[in-house]
Amino acid sequence: MMASDVLFVVFGVIAAACALYGVLTRYLLRSIVALGAFLTAVAGEFYLLAADFVAMVQIFVYVGGIVVLMLFALMLSTSGERQPLAGSDRRGLSALLAYALGGMLVWASVGAKFPAVLDRLPASVPYLGRALLGEQLFAFEFLGVILLAAVVTALALVRSERL
Repeated sequence: MMASDVLFVVFGVIAAACALYGVLTRYLLRSIVALGAFLTAVAGEFYLLAADFVAMVQIFVYVGGIVVLMLFALMLSTSGERQPLAGSDRRGLSALLAYALGGMLVWASVGAKFPAVLDRLPASVPYLGRALLGEQLFAFEFLGVILLAAVVTALALVRSERL
């Protein structure tokens, strides 16, 4: 067994543990942090599968964007604790069913015949970097300014409500 295979299994176990903790915890902040750790572990698996671009998009868009957005939503809300929906709290059953489905998918994929991993395209990621910081620099910087304005606005709203 190669080191990359062991690392792939380790990332998978970390992802599964973080997903289970995120579903079962009662506190939203812990659930959001577990989601961030889960998405980071999935990005590690993408990297091990020679999908560098997808791994970086996973980090930038999901961990850097979605998780931060959820943290701002939590910061703007009043409570940090989950409320059960309509008096029924079936998190354990939901987690059990989700992992049963995941187990069936793993069982089905073990016997499947997948094509060999394609060779890495050495020019794809450098080309993207040159395009993002060259031809598309204005759009990239403009997006950064918009996100900064959103952060400052959220902080101003929170501060004005607490005064």
